[in-house]
Amino acid sequence: MPLSYEEFRSSLLSDEGLQALGLPLTAAEAQRVQADDQASRSWYDYWLTVSGQATPPAATVAATMPLGGHDLPTSAPTAYPAAYGATTEAYATGAAPFATPPLDPNAPPADGTGRTSRAGLWIALSIVGALLLIAAIVTVYAVVTARHWTKVDVPEKPETFHSEEYETGAYLVADDGVSPCYVDQDWTDCIAAMEAQYAGACAGVELVPTAADLCAQHRAEIDRMIAEDVDGTYVASLGDFGHLTRTPETATRQVSNDDYEPAVTHEAVCYLGFLGECE
Repeated sequence: MPLSYEEFRSSLLSDEGLQALGLPLTAAEAQRVQADDQASRSWYDYWLTVSGQATPPAATVAATMPLGGHDLPTSAPTAYPAAYGATTEAYATGAAPFATPPLDPNAPPADGTGRTSRAGLWIALSIVGALLLIAAIVTVYAVVTARHWTKVDVPEKPETFHSEEYETGAYLVADDGVSPCYVDQDWTDCIAAMEAQYAGACAGVELVPTAADLCAQHRAEIDRMIAEDVDGTYVASLGDFGHLTRTPETATRQVSNDDYEPAVTHEAVCYLGFLGECE
């Protein structure tokens, strides 16, 4: 039955016990191991392994020799001093701190984890770089193939109009058919009355065509009466030429309400047919 952990630690303090354990430790080293619980635990596990009390890892001991019915190492594992940078004598004299022996000489080198971490980091960086490159290519393609168009935000408001009556500047002339003369009136006085009607309605203004024709007829009649005027002549009968009335001509036109409003637009951009502002 193997020694318990506490029995193992007690054996380290006596020369007989240390010799029975068969560990490659001097008395001073054994005392230092016994004083350090972590070191004691590691050497106890090591002793169990090399003494056949536990299943030893592969290649734990380079060579063994029979002593007291147990297979014990002729010396401390070769990996022990090398791994901690000091000799057994250095631990014994206190020149180097005492440490626990490695139980698995096949363990990966100390920098293995670092190499694995760096490899994982490079893989992650490669993935990120690839994603960034793809994003850059897509962005450039989207910009190059973008479609620009004019979007109407508020439609155009057409201009509206209203009707307005205005004077054209020309005049209308009407004849009421009642002669300005009378029977037995002096011929010359009748001519004067006709001239007054003509001057008040037809002279010095622009006339519409119908008014111009009417005034021309009156002018011709007055000229005829002047040609026939002699002393002692009187009006025997009244003709068809009456009083003339002039009025401004009016017309209707469409006037703007000044309410036109242009459309409100802005330049829109559509990327890849579905990003941005697409029709």
